[in-house]
Amino acid sequence: MGLNWAEHTVEIEAPIETCFAAIIDYETFPSWQGAVVDTEVLDWDSKGRGKRVRLFIDAKVRKVDYTLDYRYDEPTRIEWDFVEGNGINGADGHYLFEDLGGDRTRATYKLGLEVGIPLPGPVARRAHKSTLKGSVDDLKKESERRAASAREASNGSPAMPEGNGREDRLAEKVGIKTEAPAAPPAPEPENRAQEDSEESLVELPVKIAGRAAGLGIGVARRAVGTGLEVAGAVTDRLRRLARDR
Repeated sequence: MGLNWAEHTVEIEAPIETCFAAIIDYETFPSWQGAVVDTEVLDWDSKGRGKRVRLFIDAKVRKVDYTLDYRYDEPTRIEWDFVEGNGINGADGHYLFEDLGGDRTRATYKLGLEVGIPLPGPVARRAHKSTLKGSVDDLKKESERRAASAREASNGSPAMPEGNGREDRLAEKVGIKTEAPAAPPAPEPENRAQEDSEESLVELPVKIAGRAAGLGIGVARRAVGTGLEVAGAVTDRLRRLARDR
C-alpha cells in the first residue's frame, strides 16, 4: 500500500530554540496538541530528550498509536524511525526549523503514514492532511505562548506557571526529588514593652502640665519641672536595671 505523504509549513513568532523545545516536550503534548490523546516516553538520550516515544493519536477516522525512535540535529531538524504501531504499519518524515531572524521561525512538518486498516484513499488522505496541519498549527500557538511568557519574565512581570519542566520530570523519573525553596524565617517579635515605657516617659511631663494648666502659670511650670524630674529618675532606673541583667 505504501506511505501516504503530507506536508505543512507555518511561520511562528517565536525563537527557533523555543519551537524546538516545544516539539520535543512530548509529555506535555496532550495539553496542547489537539490530536494527541496520550504519550509515553520509553527511553531518553544523554541530553534528557525523548529517544523512544509512544504516541496515542485521534486520527479522525479512528484512534491509533505508534512508537518512534527519534534523532535530533538541534535546533533545526528532528527525524524518526518507525518501531511498531496499532492501526499504523509505517511512519516516516521529519520536522524542520528555519531561523528567520527577529525571533521568528519557519516550521515544516513532513509525515508519511501507512495505515493498517482498510480505508478509501481519499478518506485516508484527508484525515492525514487534517491531522498533520492541526499538529503544526498547535505547535505555532504553543511556541508563541512560551515566547510571550519568556518575554514577560524578562521584563520583570510574573510569568504564568508552567508546571514541571522537562528537567524536573526527568529528575523525578530517576528518583531525584526537587526541594521547594525554604520559607523565609519569621521576624522576631518586637519589644513593645520597652517602647511603650519610653513613650509614656516622654508623655508624662506633658500630661502633668496639662492637668496643672488650670491652676495658673506658676503651678504649671512647677508641675512640668516635677514631671521632668520624675521621668528622668525613672529612665535612669530602667537603664541601670538593663545594665545589671
